[in-house]
Amino acid sequence: MKPYIIGLTGGIASGKTAVGAVFETLGAKVIDADVIARDVVKAGTTGFERLKTVFESFFDGEELNRRALRERVFAVKSEKQKLDEIMQPLIREEIERRVNLSNDGDIVLLVAPLLFESGLDKIVDVTVTVSADTETRLKRILSRDGSSPETAMAVINSQLSDAEREAKSDIVIRNDGDIKQLRDRAAVVYNEIAERIK
Repeated sequence: MKPYIIGLTGGIASGKTAVGAVFETLGAKVIDADVIARDVVKAGTTGFERLKTVFESFFDGEELNRRALRERVFAVKSEKQKLDEIMQPLIREEIERRVNLSNDGDIVLLVAPLLFESGLDKIVDVTVTVSADTETRLKRILSRDGSSPETAMAVINSQLSDAEREAKSDIVIRNDGDIKQLRDRAAVVYNEIAERIK
């Protein structure tokens, strides 16, 4: 019996973090692609050296200006491609390593904004999408990230639309109410999955 892997996805600022926190509270072991994306480019790693070689102007010594790099890659398609070529293999390799460290029978939650775009949906047992309307997500991004509206919309538009994501997903959680409603919906979904795989 191998670990059972739930792939949790959704557009930026859709509510994935809140849903993931509920799943974790109820027993899932979390592997977060965004956390891994930071881990694989920490100072001293191969990823850090590759990033510094290609995007040297975004470094001040050992410090990467993440916001400036984000604005650049979402403004210039070829730069985003370069970044993806560095990051995606590193992220995937580390995700697979962490999945392999899981115990038989564990429920593992893989939180990945680009679950389908990166092909990571192929390694999960069930896919769950969190959906929220674009206007709500845009407001959240602007208030939390300090991004420009142009960069925020470029990030949203670079990802699959909610309709595309929902069509590919096994389960959809709609984040169209308050935080309590979202958590309640997340708990129902997790418990249904856990019951199904007993």
